[in-house]
Parts: sequence; structure tokens; C-alpha cells
Amino acid sequence: MHMIFQMLRWWYGPGWLQATHRITSLPLGVERHFSFSLLGQTLFSPWRRIVSIGGRGLDAKIRDALDNFVSRCVGFVIRLFVLMTALGGMISAFVFGILMAAIWPLLPLFVVYCIIRGITG
Repeated sequence: MHMIFQMLRWWYGPGWLQATHRITSLPLGVERHFSFSLLGQTLFSPWRRIVSIGGRGLDAKIRDALDNFVSRCVGFVIRLFVLMTALGGMISAFVFGILMAAIWPLLPLFVVYCIIRGITG
């Protein structure tokens, strides 16, 4: 019986604090994983650093400029897609953290309910 009271004391004390800490730690983990700051700094950089260096004639310089423009457009689109995906992941992690913190105090009651229903049902 003592162990049950210890578990409940942890559950409604430090355990609940850890659950509420996840509200901020999960989205920050997603932010670190996707590296928002680096993606923002390199948003208009060429894709995979593919850059054409100018040739001698006007045709070569125009072709190189167009290649560099296309490489930057591809890099922008891919990085923007990754940023949008990361933003969706951060929002999902935040919502999950809030749900976890809200449901946390009800879980022991749910276990008791299931035990009672199992005995009488």
C-alpha cells in the first residue's frame, strides 16, 4: 500500500511537472532537429552549393547565371518545404505536450476504473 501512495505522490508531483515540461521541450527538440536558424540563414543559397562559374562569352555567362538562378530556386523550394514540415512538427509536438499534461492526472483514475469494470463486467 505504501508503494501505491509513493507512486501517486510522484505522479501528481514531479511526474506531472515533467509532463508539463514536455510542452516546451518537445517543440524545441523539433526545432533543434530541423535547425530552423540554419535553414533560415541559407534559404536563398544554391541547392547543394551547385554554382556555375562564368565562362568567357556572353552566352556562357547568361547560361551560368540561369543555372545559378535555378539552383537557388530549387534550394529555396526545398528549404521552404522543410521549414513548413518542421513548423507542422513543432505545432504537433506542442499540442501533444498539452494533451499529455491535461490527461496526466486522469490516468491513475482510468486504471482504477478499468480494474473496477474488469471485476464487475
